[in-house]
Amino acid sequence: MSLLRLASSLSAWRGYEYFKQKHVLAFNSLSSTEIEGKLKGSGDRPYEVFIDIGHPRKSKCNCPHADGKRIICKHMIALLFSAFPEEAETYYNELLMYEEEEKKYREELERKVMNYIRKLKKEELQSLVHEFLFDGPEWQYDRFVRRYIE
Repeated sequence: MSLLRLASSLSAWRGYEYFKQKHVLAFNSLSSTEIEGKLKGSGDRPYEVFIDIGHPRKSKCNCPHADGKRIICKHMIALLFSAFPEEAETYYNELLMYEEEEKKYREELERKVMNYIRKLKKEELQSLVHEFLFDGPEWQYDRFVRRYIE
């Protein structure tokens, strides 16, 4: 659903959490593409949320983050997941797959870097460390000095 694709990754994740924590107090389908609902927010007053999955930019929420803006907020995503729980399950499963792929990628990259470092001669390694320290960001040099020199 394009509503989910338009949301930031943080809004999507927080919306999923709101869905799981049952922040959606009530919702009503107005048509096959339009849904309205009330969601528990951080304050006492529930938020009024309207989503249009056919025209996602017409979706609205009166929360401070999205009110008067064309932003897809966590409340809209929570409402979407409440109306279509299979979308929530698909989202979560895709997130788990992505995280697993990312973990494998990082492990493979670390293995390649370590293999590269092991093949370097002492002079090459010294040159590389020098380059990282003096041509890299200042915080990197400062951290090195604090950790190994002072």
